[in-house]
Amino acid sequence: MKVIVDASFLMLCAEMGRDLMQMAEEVIGEPIEPYVAGEVLDELKNIARKRGKRGRFASLALMAASRMKLIVGERNMPTDLRLLQEAGRLKAAIATVDLNLMRQARSLGIPVISVGSDKRIVFEGARL
Repeated sequence: MKVIVDASFLMLCAEMGRDLMQMAEEVIGEPIEPYVAGEVLDELKNIARKRGKRGRFASLALMAASRMKLIVGERNMPTDLRLLQEAGRLKAAIATVDLNLMRQARSLGIPVISVGSDKRIVFEGARL
């Protein structure tokens, strides 16, 4: 299954110190092919420049993202809109913990991989 990962999900992976993509594979029952958009990398780079925990988590998130397939293209739209557009184009799910992005994805029928309050992987939507 193709999955586009956003910055919030990558940051949570770093903060928890767990491979949430591997956990998602176990829940879904099939291999995940992770993708990351250039806008997400830019967002993480901006956060990584700052001091403190968030900066360190963003640096770790960038390392994890470096093993994912990069989605390149025009960067003339908001990141969330780009992720939704690419998810539709690639017939991919979106991995996020951003409530607004989850709501938008659901309204468009895009499957969502998230993390519940109990730190378990939650998959919503039909497999594409």
